Amino acid sequence: MTIIEVNENTRLLLVRSGFSSNILDNCNNSRFLAIEEIDKKIIGVCFVGGILNSNGIEILEEFRGKGLAKKLLNEVLEECKKRHISFMVGVFKPTNVVSIKTHIKIGYVPVFAFYYNKIEGQEIVVILPLNKKGVFLMKLLGFFNTRMGNLIFAILLKMLNPLLKNLIAFSGSKMPKIEFFYAVRNFNKVQKVMSDINLN
Repeated sequence: MTIIEVNENTRLLLVRSGFSSNILDNCNNSRFLAIEEIDKKIIGVCFVGGILNSNGIEILEEFRGKGLAKKLLNEVLEECKKRHISFMVGVFKPTNVVSIKTHIKIGYVPVFAFYYNKIEGQEIVVILPLNKKGVFLMKLLGFFNTRMGNLIFAILLKMLNPLLKNLIAFSGSKMPKIEFFYAVRNFNKVQKVMSDINLN
């Protein structure tokens, strides 16, 4: 496990290793990465980037289910503490039970859920507060766990689209289309969404 800065060599290694275009976009816009390599091929990567310290992870399919995600997340967590980062945020689909379990074990807290549209579906926003500032942000984000808050979040996401690369290390051009009425009509509190997921 290694912490590295993002540079051209890293980008080439990630492309050659076969990671998805979304994770490549995130990694290119990140502060730093934790990687796992075998024979100069990156098999797992975890990033932290943007003003909101967006965090995400991808493991190549043949190496999944071996505890690598948790190790990468722990490595990133230690690096965040060294850099005095107050929090990390992330998102996951309710169907990604393995990711949900891994994040919750490390201490991530689900703060709200929202829908992009009927095709893209729902995502759960999580935060890992690392100090008092992180706890304060977690409480503020709780506002989006209401129908009105969800609508405001969707509007903000649409308005801030050109700035997403700086905010969450994800290019706005890759963001799924938001259907406001669908998102608001299908709103559920994150507690309800989490209770519907079988985490056993």
